[in-house]
Amino acid sequence: LAGAFLLFLLDWLIMLALQAGFRGLGRRAAPAALALLLLAGTATGVSAATPDEMVKHAGDLYLAYIRSGIPDVDGIAQAGLTGLAEVLTQRTSVEPAGVVAVSPEIDDLSFFPFIYWPVPPDQPPLSLTALRNVQFYLDHGGTILFDTRDRQSATATSGGRNADSLRRLIGGLDVPPLTPIPKGHVLTKSFYLLKSFPGRYNGGTLWVEENSARGRDGVSSIIIGSNDWASAWAAESGRSTLILENGPEQQEMAARFGINMVMYALTGNYKNDQVHLPHILERLGE
Repeated sequence: LAGAFLLFLLDWLIMLALQAGFRGLGRRAAPAALALLLLAGTATGVSAATPDEMVKHAGDLYLAYIRSGIPDVDGIAQAGLTGLAEVLTQRTSVEPAGVVAVSPEIDDLSFFPFIYWPVPPDQPPLSLTALRNVQFYLDHGGTILFDTRDRQSATATSGGRNADSLRRLIGGLDVPPLTPIPKGHVLTKSFYLLKSFPGRYNGGTLWVEENSARGRDGVSSIIIGSNDWASAWAAESGRSTLILENGPEQQEMAARFGINMVMYALTGNYKNDQVHLPHILERLGE
């Protein structure tokens, strides 16, 4: 729509030039030119990526995480997604070209089907620009995994130490109703068959949209957990010496969850098709 309106204004300028001659064009066309510039600025926005980077991101698959500005948090997110990209390349047909740190304040998020968002302590509320960008991304097919990374501090009656940060973060968003992931959800079978979703920690609740995310091919736009998956993915790739609670088995299951997460964001709910059931049962029998 913005592009069509820009063309309309350009056509208006040409019409004025033909009617009045180019000598009187400046005074008569000033309002149209001003509107053209304002609309162009509104439509394109501000992006930290160069045109070459935008072409690169559009032409290949990149895993992305939200940059927090905290070196420890960002370092683990970078290492974790790099490890996940390597595991995806080794085990699936998905071959990510790299990992990108993005900011909802200045970057176009639409290039990335899946974004990992590590929630830091004392997370400030998002600005109006960031809220609009994140909401647009969620409303148009994007999936964000919010990871509070605080399972070890959670109790039976309250969330972990970063729960308040998460509330401030998504409080201004139009968030659909969420529910603990139900048995048989597509995320449990998008590549591996999973019953739990461990990361560095195990046992935390994974929250997804109710009603199977109608209108987005069954893909939940928001997924929330607290198991610190990036730390586990970094350990999987040898970029961390972190020892997980249950050792190599938990590390393997964390890698499998990461693979399922990316495949889920990319392929939607096709695994709900009953045609796959015999093949799954045959694999279980083997």
